Amino acid sequence: MTGKRVRPGPAIVHSGVGAIDELPGLLHRDGVTRVLWVHGARALRAATPFLPDLSAVEIIDAGFTSECSPAEITRLQGLATSRGADAVLGIGGGKVLDTAKAVGHSLSLPVYLTPTLVSTCSGWSAVSVYYDEEHRHLGHEVWDTPTRALLLDPRIVFDSPVALFVSGIADTLAKHVETRAAFDRADIADTLTSFGGLAAARCGELVSSHGIAAVDDMRRGVRSDAWTMLAEACVITAGLVGALGAEAGSATAAHPIGDALSAFAQTRDLLHGVKVAYGILVQLAYERRWEEIDRMNELYAALGLPRSLADLGLSAQDPATLDTIAEIATGEHSSARLLDPPPSAADLITTMHALEDRQRRLDRVVLAHHSLAAPR
Repeated sequence: MTGKRVRPGPAIVHSGVGAIDELPGLLHRDGVTRVLWVHGARALRAATPFLPDLSAVEIIDAGFTSECSPAEITRLQGLATSRGADAVLGIGGGKVLDTAKAVGHSLSLPVYLTPTLVSTCSGWSAVSVYYDEEHRHLGHEVWDTPTRALLLDPRIVFDSPVALFVSGIADTLAKHVETRAAFDRADIADTLTSFGGLAAARCGELVSSHGIAAVDDMRRGVRSDAWTMLAEACVITAGLVGALGAEAGSATAAHPIGDALSAFAQTRDLLHGVKVAYGILVQLAYERRWEEIDRMNELYAALGLPRSLADLGLSAQDPATLDTIAEIATGEHSSARLLDPPPSAADLITTMHALEDRQRRLDRVVLAHHSLAAPR
Protein backbone atom coordinates (compact mmCIF):
# COMPACT_ATOMS: atom_id res chain seq x y z
CA MET A 1 0.00 0.00 0.00
CA THR A 2 1.28 3.48 -0.89
CA GLY A 3 0.22 6.85 0.39
CA LYS A 4 -0.09 7.87 4.00
CA ARG A 5 -2.29 6.98 6.90
CA VAL A 6 -3.84 9.64 9.10
CA ARG A 7 -5.56 9.46 12.48
CA PRO A 8 -7.76 12.56 12.25
CA GLY A 9 -8.97 12.62 15.84
CA PRO A 10 -11.75 11.46 18.16
CA ALA A 11 -14.83 9.93 16.56
CA ILE A 12 -17.11 12.38 18.41
CA VAL A 13 -16.21 15.85 19.68
CA HIS A 14 -18.30 18.07 21.94
CA SER A 15 -16.67 21.42 22.70
CA GLY A 16 -18.33 24.23 24.60
CA VAL A 17 -20.26 24.96 27.76
CA GLY A 18 -22.20 21.84 28.73
CA ALA A 19 -20.07 19.41 26.71
CA ILE A 20 -19.70 17.09 29.71
CA ASP A 21 -23.51 16.77 29.87
CA GLU A 22 -23.37 14.65 26.71
CA LEU A 23 -21.52 11.83 28.48
CA PRO A 24 -24.49 9.81 29.85
CA GLY A 25 -26.20 9.77 26.46
CA LEU A 26 -23.01 8.69 24.70
CA LEU A 27 -22.45 5.83 27.12
CA HIS A 28 -26.08 4.71 26.78
CA ARG A 29 -26.03 4.78 22.98
CA ASP A 30 -22.77 2.83 22.92
CA GLY A 31 -24.20 0.17 25.23
CA VAL A 32 -21.62 0.81 27.97
CA THR A 33 -22.50 -0.67 31.37
CA ARG A 34 -19.23 -0.70 33.36
CA VAL A 35 -16.68 2.13 33.12
CA LEU A 36 -13.09 2.22 34.36
CA TRP A 37 -12.68 5.81 35.55
CA VAL A 38 -9.12 7.13 35.49
CA HIS A 39 -8.62 10.46 37.24
CA GLY A 40 -6.32 12.34 39.60
CA ALA A 41 -7.44 13.92 42.87
CA ARG A 42 -7.11 17.47 41.55
CA ALA A 43 -8.98 16.57 38.37
CA LEU A 44 -11.80 15.09 40.40
CA ARG A 45 -12.16 18.32 42.39
CA ALA A 46 -12.24 20.36 39.18
CA ALA A 47 -14.80 18.19 37.42
CA THR A 48 -17.13 17.23 40.28
CA PRO A 49 -19.32 20.39 40.20
CA PHE A 50 -20.11 19.74 36.54
CA LEU A 51 -20.34 15.95 36.36
CA PRO A 52 -23.71 14.66 35.09
CA ASP A 53 -25.60 11.77 36.66
CA LEU A 54 -23.75 8.56 35.75
CA SER A 55 -25.82 6.24 37.94
CA ALA A 56 -27.00 4.27 34.89
CA VAL A 57 -23.55 2.67 34.59
CA GLU A 58 -21.26 1.00 37.11
CA ILE A 59 -18.23 3.18 37.86
CA ILE A 60 -14.93 1.47 38.67
CA ASP A 61 -13.03 4.26 40.41
CA ALA A 62 -9.42 3.56 39.43
CA GLY A 63 -7.77 6.82 40.48
CA PHE A 64 -4.30 7.61 39.11
CA THR A 65 -0.79 7.68 40.54
CA SER A 66 1.35 10.43 39.03
CA GLU A 67 2.73 9.22 35.70
CA CYS A 68 1.68 7.61 32.46
CA SER A 69 4.13 4.82 33.24
CA PRO A 70 4.28 1.15 32.25
CA ALA A 71 3.61 0.18 35.87
CA GLU A 72 0.49 2.36 36.13
CA ILE A 73 -0.84 1.13 32.79
CA THR A 74 -0.32 -2.49 33.86
CA ARG A 75 -2.17 -1.82 37.14
CA LEU A 76 -5.14 -0.30 35.35
CA GLN A 77 -5.25 -3.00 32.68
CA GLY A 78 -5.47 -5.59 35.44
CA LEU A 79 -8.25 -3.70 37.20
CA ALA A 80 -10.23 -3.23 33.98
CA THR A 81 -9.93 -6.92 33.12
CA SER A 82 -10.73 -8.26 36.59
CA ARG A 83 -13.77 -6.01 36.98
CA GLY A 84 -15.08 -6.54 33.45
CA ALA A 85 -14.93 -2.93 32.30
CA ASP A 86 -16.38 -2.31 28.85
CA ALA A 87 -15.14 1.29 28.50
CA VAL A 88 -12.50 3.67 29.88
CA LEU A 89 -13.23 7.23 30.99
CA GLY A 90 -10.29 9.59 31.49
CA ILE A 91 -10.91 12.89 33.28
CA GLY A 92 -7.79 14.91 33.95
CA GLY A 93 -4.65 16.39 32.46
CA GLY A 94 -2.45 15.06 29.70
CA LYS A 95 -0.89 12.21 31.66
CA VAL A 96 -4.28 10.95 32.83
CA LEU A 97 -5.68 11.11 29.30
CA ASP A 98 -2.61 9.40 27.81
CA THR A 99 -2.95 6.65 30.40
CA ALA A 100 -6.66 6.21 29.68
CA LYS A 101 -5.87 5.88 25.97
CA ALA A 102 -3.12 3.34 26.63
CA VAL A 103 -5.36 1.20 28.83
CA GLY A 104 -8.45 1.41 26.64
CA HIS A 105 -6.82 0.93 23.26
CA SER A 106 -4.58 -1.91 24.47
CA LEU A 107 -7.71 -3.74 25.70
CA SER A 108 -9.85 -2.79 22.66
CA LEU A 109 -12.23 -0.76 24.83
CA PRO A 110 -13.83 2.56 23.80
CA VAL A 111 -12.18 5.59 25.40
CA TYR A 112 -13.99 8.76 26.51
CA LEU A 113 -11.90 11.79 27.47
CA THR A 114 -12.66 14.99 29.38
CA PRO A 115 -9.68 17.33 29.87
CA THR A 116 -9.50 19.30 33.09
CA LEU A 117 -6.45 21.17 31.76
CA VAL A 118 -5.50 22.53 28.35
CA SER A 119 -1.77 22.03 28.82
CA THR A 120 -1.38 19.58 25.90
CA CYS A 121 -3.30 18.23 22.90
CA SER A 122 -3.59 14.82 24.56
CA GLY A 123 -7.38 14.99 24.42
CA TRP A 124 -7.21 15.00 20.63
CA SER A 125 -4.09 13.05 19.70
CA ALA A 126 -3.89 9.31 19.13
CA VAL A 127 -0.66 9.17 21.14
CA SER A 128 0.35 8.15 24.66
CA VAL A 129 3.63 9.57 25.98
CA TYR A 130 5.37 7.38 28.55
CA TYR A 131 7.49 8.31 31.58
CA ASP A 132 9.04 6.29 34.36
CA GLU A 133 8.24 6.80 38.04
CA GLU A 134 11.10 9.33 38.27
CA HIS A 135 9.40 11.50 35.62
CA ARG A 136 11.96 10.63 32.93
CA HIS A 137 10.72 10.43 29.36
CA LEU A 138 10.63 6.87 27.97
CA GLY A 139 9.01 7.23 24.56
CA HIS A 140 5.54 7.18 23.06
CA GLU A 141 3.01 4.96 21.33
CA VAL A 142 0.68 5.80 18.46
CA TRP A 143 -2.75 4.20 18.50
CA ASP A 144 -4.64 3.12 15.40
CA THR A 145 -8.02 3.19 17.17
CA PRO A 146 -9.54 6.67 17.57
CA THR A 147 -10.77 7.94 20.90
CA ARG A 148 -14.52 7.38 21.02
CA ALA A 149 -15.37 10.87 22.30
CA LEU A 150 -13.71 14.08 23.45
CA LEU A 151 -15.76 16.31 25.75
CA LEU A 152 -14.06 19.70 26.14
CA ASP A 153 -16.04 21.82 28.59
CA PRO A 154 -14.61 25.30 29.30
CA ARG A 155 -16.29 25.41 32.72
CA ILE A 156 -14.05 22.56 33.85
CA VAL A 157 -10.74 23.79 32.44
CA PHE A 158 -11.09 27.51 33.18
CA ASP A 159 -10.37 27.21 36.90
CA SER A 160 -7.19 25.19 36.33
CA PRO A 161 -3.82 26.73 37.25
CA VAL A 162 -2.72 29.51 34.91
CA ALA A 163 0.76 27.97 34.74
CA LEU A 164 -0.69 24.88 33.08
CA PHE A 165 -2.46 27.03 30.49
CA VAL A 166 0.85 28.77 29.76
CA SER A 167 2.47 25.36 29.33
CA GLY A 168 -0.24 24.45 26.82
CA ILE A 169 0.31 27.67 24.90
CA ALA A 170 4.03 26.90 24.61
CA ASP A 171 3.28 23.37 23.41
CA THR A 172 0.86 24.81 20.85
CA LEU A 173 3.45 27.29 19.61
CA ALA A 174 5.83 24.37 19.10
CA LYS A 175 3.36 22.83 16.63
CA HIS A 176 4.00 25.79 14.34
CA VAL A 177 7.74 26.13 14.87
CA GLU A 178 8.56 22.43 14.57
CA THR A 179 6.50 21.70 11.47
CA ARG A 180 6.89 24.86 9.39
CA ALA A 181 9.84 23.67 7.31
CA ALA A 182 8.31 20.23 6.69
CA PHE A 183 4.99 21.70 5.56
CA ASP A 184 6.83 24.15 3.30
CA ARG A 185 8.52 21.19 1.59
CA ALA A 186 5.38 19.03 1.47
CA ASP A 187 3.36 18.28 -1.66
CA ILE A 188 0.78 21.08 -1.85
CA ALA A 189 -1.48 18.75 -3.85
CA ASP A 190 -1.80 16.52 -0.77
CA THR A 191 -5.07 17.76 0.72
CA LEU A 192 -4.65 16.27 4.18
CA THR A 193 -1.10 17.55 4.55
CA SER A 194 -2.12 21.02 3.42
CA PHE A 195 -4.85 21.14 6.08
CA GLY A 196 -2.32 20.02 8.68
CA GLY A 197 -0.11 22.90 7.57
CA LEU A 198 -2.98 25.35 7.90
CA ALA A 199 -3.63 24.10 11.44
CA ALA A 200 0.05 24.55 12.32
CA ALA A 201 0.09 28.09 10.97
CA ARG A 202 -3.10 28.83 12.89
CA CYS A 203 -1.40 27.67 16.10
CA GLY A 204 1.36 30.23 15.57
CA GLU A 205 -1.08 33.00 14.67
CA LEU A 206 -3.31 32.46 17.71
CA VAL A 207 -0.44 32.35 20.18
CA SER A 208 1.19 35.45 18.70
CA SER A 209 -2.00 37.51 18.50
CA HIS A 210 -3.95 36.35 21.56
CA GLY A 211 -1.56 34.49 23.87
CA ILE A 212 -0.72 37.32 26.26
CA ALA A 213 -4.32 38.60 26.40
CA ALA A 214 -5.69 35.09 26.99
CA VAL A 215 -3.38 34.53 29.95
CA ASP A 216 -4.10 37.99 31.38
CA ASP A 217 -7.85 37.33 31.09
CA MET A 218 -7.53 33.98 32.84
CA ARG A 219 -5.56 35.61 35.66
CA ARG A 220 -8.39 38.13 36.06
CA GLY A 221 -11.04 35.42 36.04
CA VAL A 222 -12.51 36.49 32.69
CA ARG A 223 -13.49 33.67 30.31
CA SER A 224 -12.98 35.81 27.23
CA ASP A 225 -13.05 35.06 23.51
CA ALA A 226 -9.24 35.21 23.51
CA TRP A 227 -9.05 32.61 26.27
CA THR A 228 -11.61 30.35 24.55
CA MET A 229 -9.75 30.49 21.23
CA LEU A 230 -6.43 29.62 22.88
CA ALA A 231 -7.94 26.87 25.03
CA GLU A 232 -9.47 25.16 22.00
CA ALA A 233 -6.26 25.72 20.03
CA CYS A 234 -4.21 23.94 22.71
CA VAL A 235 -6.35 20.82 22.40
CA ILE A 236 -8.04 20.79 19.00
CA THR A 237 -5.99 22.90 16.58
CA ALA A 238 -2.70 21.59 17.94
CA GLY A 239 -4.03 18.04 17.76
CA LEU A 240 -5.02 18.46 14.12
CA VAL A 241 -1.44 19.32 13.12
CA GLY A 242 -0.10 15.84 13.70
CA ALA A 243 -3.42 14.13 13.00
CA LEU A 244 -3.70 15.45 9.43
CA GLY A 245 -0.09 16.29 8.67
CA ALA A 246 1.29 12.80 9.41
CA GLU A 247 5.12 12.97 9.28
CA ALA A 248 5.07 16.60 8.15
CA GLY A 249 3.14 17.40 11.31
CA SER A 250 5.55 15.58 13.59
CA ALA A 251 7.73 17.12 16.25
CA THR A 252 11.25 17.92 15.11
CA ALA A 253 13.78 19.44 17.53
CA ALA A 254 11.89 21.46 20.16
CA HIS A 255 10.21 18.42 21.72
CA PRO A 256 13.32 16.20 21.84
CA ILE A 257 15.21 19.04 23.52
CA GLY A 258 12.36 19.48 26.00
CA ASP A 259 12.33 15.73 26.64
CA ALA A 260 16.11 15.75 27.13
CA LEU A 261 15.71 18.33 29.87
CA SER A 262 13.79 15.77 31.95
CA ALA A 263 17.14 14.01 32.51
CA PHE A 264 18.05 16.62 35.12
CA ALA A 265 16.77 16.60 38.69
CA GLN A 266 16.35 20.39 38.54
CA THR A 267 13.82 20.18 35.71
CA ARG A 268 11.83 17.00 36.33
CA ASP A 269 9.06 18.83 38.14
CA LEU A 270 8.78 21.51 35.46
CA LEU A 271 5.79 21.37 33.15
CA HIS A 272 6.15 19.76 29.74
CA GLY A 273 5.42 22.96 27.82
CA VAL A 274 7.93 24.94 29.86
CA LYS A 275 10.73 22.61 28.79
CA VAL A 276 9.50 22.55 25.20
CA ALA A 277 9.53 26.37 25.24
CA TYR A 278 13.30 26.34 25.63
CA GLY A 279 13.50 23.74 22.87
CA ILE A 280 11.61 26.12 20.58
CA LEU A 281 14.30 28.76 21.01
CA VAL A 282 17.08 26.25 20.35
CA GLN A 283 15.37 25.08 17.16
CA LEU A 284 14.87 28.65 15.97
CA ALA A 285 18.54 29.35 16.70
CA TYR A 286 19.58 26.24 14.75
CA GLU A 287 17.49 27.52 11.83
CA ARG A 288 19.10 30.97 12.29
CA ARG A 289 15.75 32.66 12.82
CA TRP A 290 17.26 35.22 15.18
CA GLU A 291 14.75 37.98 14.49
CA GLU A 292 11.94 35.60 15.36
CA ILE A 293 13.67 34.80 18.66
CA ASP A 294 13.91 38.53 19.39
CA ARG A 295 10.16 38.91 18.79
CA MET A 296 9.41 35.83 20.85
CA ASN A 297 11.36 37.14 23.84
CA GLU A 298 8.54 39.59 24.57
CA LEU A 299 5.97 36.79 24.59
CA TYR A 300 8.20 34.61 26.77
CA ALA A 301 8.79 37.43 29.25
CA ALA A 302 5.05 38.14 29.53
CA LEU A 303 4.17 34.48 30.04
CA GLY A 304 7.11 33.62 32.30
CA LEU A 305 8.62 31.08 29.91
CA PRO A 306 12.35 30.22 30.01
CA ARG A 307 14.61 32.19 27.70
CA SER A 308 17.82 30.50 28.84
CA LEU A 309 19.11 27.45 30.67
CA ALA A 310 19.55 29.59 33.76
CA ASP A 311 15.78 30.10 33.79
CA LEU A 312 15.50 26.30 34.06
CA GLY A 313 17.97 26.06 36.93
CA LEU A 314 20.77 24.79 34.67
CA SER A 315 24.14 26.24 33.73
CA ALA A 316 25.14 26.89 30.13
CA GLN A 317 28.73 27.05 31.39
CA ASP A 318 28.68 23.36 32.34
CA PRO A 319 29.84 21.28 29.34
CA ALA A 320 28.26 18.13 30.79
CA THR A 321 24.84 19.80 30.82
CA LEU A 322 25.04 20.77 27.15
CA ASP A 323 26.48 17.38 26.21
CA THR A 324 23.61 15.55 27.93
CA ILE A 325 20.91 17.66 26.29
CA ALA A 326 22.48 17.37 22.84
CA GLU A 327 23.17 13.63 23.03
CA ILE A 328 19.64 12.77 24.15
CA ALA A 329 17.96 15.20 21.74
CA THR A 330 19.83 13.77 18.73
CA GLY A 331 19.58 10.11 19.73
CA GLU A 332 18.91 7.31 17.28
CA HIS A 333 15.13 7.61 17.37
CA SER A 334 14.92 11.38 17.83
CA SER A 335 12.51 13.32 15.64
CA ALA A 336 15.22 15.98 15.26
CA ARG A 337 16.36 13.89 12.28
CA LEU A 338 13.36 15.29 10.39
CA LEU A 339 15.02 18.71 10.22
CA ASP A 340 16.87 19.53 7.02
CA PRO A 341 19.76 19.18 7.60
CA PRO A 342 19.40 17.04 10.73
CA PRO A 343 21.51 18.40 13.61
CA SER A 344 24.32 16.45 15.20
CA ALA A 345 24.98 16.64 18.92
CA ALA A 346 27.87 19.01 18.18
CA ASP A 347 25.53 21.21 16.12
CA LEU A 348 23.12 21.53 19.04
CA ILE A 349 25.91 22.34 21.49
CA THR A 350 27.15 25.11 19.18
CA THR A 351 23.58 26.34 18.76
CA MET A 352 22.90 26.45 22.50
CA HIS A 353 26.12 28.40 23.07
CA ALA A 354 25.06 30.93 20.41
CA LEU A 355 21.54 31.22 21.85
CA GLU A 356 22.75 31.66 25.41
CA ASP A 357 25.29 34.30 24.35
CA ARG A 358 22.65 36.24 22.42
CA GLN A 359 20.17 36.15 25.29
CA ARG A 360 22.83 37.36 27.75
CA ARG A 361 23.74 40.26 25.44
CA LEU A 362 20.08 41.19 25.11
CA ASP A 363 19.62 41.10 28.87
CA ARG A 364 22.57 43.47 29.31
CA VAL A 365 21.07 45.88 26.77
CA VAL A 366 17.68 45.81 28.52
CA LEU A 367 19.32 46.31 31.92
CA ALA A 368 21.34 49.25 30.63
CA HIS A 369 18.20 50.80 29.11
CA HIS A 370 16.33 50.52 32.41
CA SER A 371 19.29 52.04 34.26
CA LEU A 372 19.36 55.04 31.92
CA ALA A 373 15.58 55.46 32.16
CA ALA A 374 15.51 55.31 35.96
CA PRO A 375 14.82 58.64 37.71
CA ARG A 376 17.82 60.29 39.33
